[in-house]
Amino acid sequence: MSKSARSFVAALLCAFSVEAAAADGALEEGSEAYRQQDYAKAAELWRGLADKGDAEAQYRLGTLYAEGKGVGQNDATAMTWFLRAADKGNALAQYNAGASYAAGLGVAKSEADAAKWFKRAADQGMPYAQLNLGLMYAAGNGVPQDNTEAMKWLQLALFGLPAGGVRSDVARAIEDVSQKMTSDELREVKLRVRAFKPKPEAK
Repeated sequence: MSKSARSFVAALLCAFSVEAAAADGALEEGSEAYRQQDYAKAAELWRGLADKGDAEAQYRLGTLYAEGKGVGQNDATAMTWFLRAADKGNALAQYNAGASYAAGLGVAKSEADAAKWFKRAADQGMPYAQLNLGLMYAAGNGVPQDNTEAMKWLQLALFGLPAGGVRSDVARAIEDVSQKMTSDELREVKLRVRAFKPKPEAK
């Protein structure tokens, strides 16, 4: 994995870390330390909670290891924390686990495992996971090739993503996939998109 690819994955993973809703106490203190760029303090505060099984703290500690902020950069350790939080239903950690499997960061590359974690995050309504899952269905990577499922996830991602570059990329992917589909298949996509409701996992 090239340094630039690792940086891209880490940046994408960490883009969500401080935005997530923060609890009182050490979790919020760690968030404030992170905002002040006191990453070592954030790591210390989050580690205490992570060791006690707090999924949000586990996710955030994983992002620090992914970026090497306040701790030594270590993709394998980052993945360990992501998986612990992902197992507890944290959608951002599930996305990170999927991204790590897709890129082979800290774990053996596995498209099937990437798809599994993206699916769990996508089912919770996480748009970047929906985007990646849609692309995997379009290409048949890690899942059976299925244009109808690809279009469903790509359209859901388009609704959830902020305006800008990534959303434009999704629109192009939708156009490419739609050209390979029949009118009946496109009608089925509309039904699946309308029927979709995010299903948060029990914490």
